[in-house]
Amino acid sequence: MTSDTKILSFEEVSKHNHNTDCWLIISGKVYDVTSFLDDHPGGDQVLVLASGKDATENFEEVGHTENAIEKMKDFYVGELDNNTMSKSKPSSTTAYASNQAPASSFTDSLTFVLPLLILVLAYALYYYGK
Repeated sequence: MTSDTKILSFEEVSKHNHNTDCWLIISGKVYDVTSFLDDHPGGDQVLVLASGKDATENFEEVGHTENAIEKMKDFYVGELDNNTMSKSKPSSTTAYASNQAPASSFTDSLTFVLPLLILVLAYALYYYGK
């Protein structure tokens, strides 16, 4: 890291979280990928959903090519101030999960109870249908 490298707070980076201004945090580095949204092979929404948090896990899970990793240099903005990250960021797993619909305990129960109910009903029809 050179002396002219820009150091950004998590609060500042997290403001850039929509399709007209999209910054990502990957491995402690900040990238402005706004101009790349339309060209991203996975679609722009993937990048927008990964903004506003540490997207390192999301980025690594996909298995990007060496070309993609090299291209990231074109979008480099600066380094993340890690001291600001620990105060305000949920873990990336938690942040990713917060983008998903919350699981309902009713739905979880229904997934277990419904097959049992069908089995009992089928047995009752067989037994009492004679």
